[in-house]
Amino acid sequence: MESFQLNKGFFDLCVNVPEGEIDNLNDILLRLYEMGYRTVALNQTVNESVMDSDKKKKDETKQVTSVVPDPIDAQCPNLRKYDIYALVPIKQDMLEFACQTIKVDLITIKPEISGIKINRKVYRQAIARDLYFEIQYVDLLRPETRVAALHRSYQLQMCRVSMNIIISSGANNRNLIRNPYDIINLGCVLGLKRDKIKSVILNECQLFLLKAKKRIFGKSVFTIEIAKKSDVNEDEEIGKKRRKKSLN
Repeated sequence: MESFQLNKGFFDLCVNVPEGEIDNLNDILLRLYEMGYRTVALNQTVNESVMDSDKKKKDETKQVTSVVPDPIDAQCPNLRKYDIYALVPIKQDMLEFACQTIKVDLITIKPEISGIKINRKVYRQAIARDLYFEIQYVDLLRPETRVAALHRSYQLQMCRVSMNIIISSGANNRNLIRNPYDIINLGCVLGLKRDKIKSVILNECQLFLLKAKKRIFGKSVFTIEIAKKSDVNEDEEIGKKRRKKSLN
């Protein structure tokens, strides 16, 4: 099993790979680096037949996004070679099935797809299974998808818990990349809680990648900290005080 190291800097976990435009991709990556992003996921949107025939090994952080209409189409034996498996449901029942059953890391709700509603029940089912929802800010930059993207974001915030949400660019052009602090300001517009805004491109992304490893290796990741003797004594004293209060 490969070791997992904590990453520094900001995250952009969805950069769409421009088909046949390597120079454009290099420009995007350079722009991201200049703005302080240090962990980037290159996204490929594919269907099941393409994934089955793709036997090439890739070294970079990889994300695959499946656009599927039915639950049966969401299963694929080759998903372990991708660091992130994102799902774009195009029907409400597909969204509900993904939150309940499918071994997926990330759910991306595209604003141009109608008939999808994120309610509190669906959201809590996803949280219970450590699934994350992704907001792509490129949809907010485009006039034709801006209103729908805001509506989807507000649906998430109506669940009243700003948990398991990350913001990615979804960009395929360097001109669409925005500064991390612009994204933090954007979080206020999207209705994110002020104390949670920075984490959607920082801490939450780090935690998300840790949980994604669980799907790949079938094992969870956790950390162990050795408590100092003074800390142990303080905990014992607190326990004694609580027991005394309960006896009184």
